[in-house]
Amino acid sequence: MKTFGASEIHRLSDAIASGANTNLRTISASGHHLPPESLKIFGKALSMQAQKLNRENNASANGITHLAIGSKDMGDDGVVALCEGLAASNGGLLKSLDLGWKSIGREGFRAIGSTFAISKFLSSLDLSRNNNLGSDGITDFCNAAEEAAVSSGTAFPSMEHLTLSDCNIGPMGMNTLARMIISDGNSGRSNRIHLSLANNPITSEGCQSLSNLISANPTNGSLLSVLELSQCSIGDDGIKLLSSAASSSPCTGLAVLDLSANSITEKGANAFSASLFEAWPDLKELKLAKNDICEDGVVSVTSALAQRNDAGVDPSIEGGSNSSLKSLDLTSTNCGVKGAKAALMIGCLTTLRLFNNKLGSDGFREIAQLLEGGHPSIVNLDLGGNSADEDSVVILLNSIANTSQASNFSSKLSLLEIGGNTFGEKAVEALENLKKVWPKLDVAHDKPIQEGEDEEEKD
Repeated sequence: MKTFGASEIHRLSDAIASGANTNLRTISASGHHLPPESLKIFGKALSMQAQKLNRENNASANGITHLAIGSKDMGDDGVVALCEGLAASNGGLLKSLDLGWKSIGREGFRAIGSTFAISKFLSSLDLSRNNNLGSDGITDFCNAAEEAAVSSGTAFPSMEHLTLSDCNIGPMGMNTLARMIISDGNSGRSNRIHLSLANNPITSEGCQSLSNLISANPTNGSLLSVLELSQCSIGDDGIKLLSSAASSSPCTGLAVLDLSANSITEKGANAFSASLFEAWPDLKELKLAKNDICEDGVVSVTSALAQRNDAGVDPSIEGGSNSSLKSLDLTSTNCGVKGAKAALMIGCLTTLRLFNNKLGSDGFREIAQLLEGGHPSIVNLDLGGNSADEDSVVILLNSIANTSQASNFSSKLSLLEIGGNTFGEKAVEALENLKKVWPKLDVAHDKPIQEGEDEEEKD
């Protein structure tokens, strides 16, 4: 719908309130300007629908459950009006609410906290890119939610996904948020939370509060299933705090940890490696991209992981006990050839990203030896952006095609990314030969350079 304004939302509200709508579940109307009075009418319609269906014991089968609404100028006035309409039903039947990038301030966040705190339906709340929020705003949000949930003891009891990226939340705000999530969390919260906090100035100071979330429950482990902390300025001190917390009380249940672009160095990587052996038993995906942990830091992290034991690898290298990790992102970590080889020695990964690590031609030639016949566990391998010359790319492709030394394993490799490395006619020929051996292997590469054409002349 090109136009979705006041008249359109009034007609929709009438249909919802009357009970005429029986099929509509999702409304995606972000980017459309709607006046506060119209948003209040719409909120009341959703409340009327919820109350009617609840009386009929039919709330789980019908009604609007997913909502994304409003434009960037929605602001506090619009959000408060919407919440006023929804207050009578504690947020209606909404399971998912997207209010990202709506210029919401403290008043709006207070309204959201008080309106939805005791909703038994809301499981996903996106408040990202409201950078007027800050620590004061998240504190208002949490305080309002806790006050509304004082009788039940648990704010947002059904929450599974909370997105607060780009909200200018600092250590003080992180402390309040952690307190709200932990409050009676051991008994009143039914689900672990996917918490997105990317691009907030949390710093190492805020990691103390995060540590409480990932080690809050000695019996059941972490209160979080996913923790996204990219670009949060936590540094080595922050990752040390998280590692220490995990070591003291293993974070069972935490499956994804994103620590990208946090100014973590080799020291932080070493501290994390020590905890990775046993303290993260359910961790499936780890992102360390854009941290200058260098080759020794990468080697330290990989040493905690179970190693491959097929022919052609060094049997003297003892791997760690962690076999749960399946995806490791080492993009732009300055891992060096030594770190890349250590990563390829891991036997439990299905996805490995080594993009933009300046491996160069010599690096490709060395790692080619570890990719002879493919790889016994890695399904997706990203070697893009490493500036290897064509001859080295050919050696790599030929090594993967050579199955003579891989009789004791069947390669799992299905996607190989080698863009950002020279790819000419010889590489095309090598790829054709590779396809004869591994026809289902998908290789992503740059447009081939024709003979006599400079790489800079490519389209």
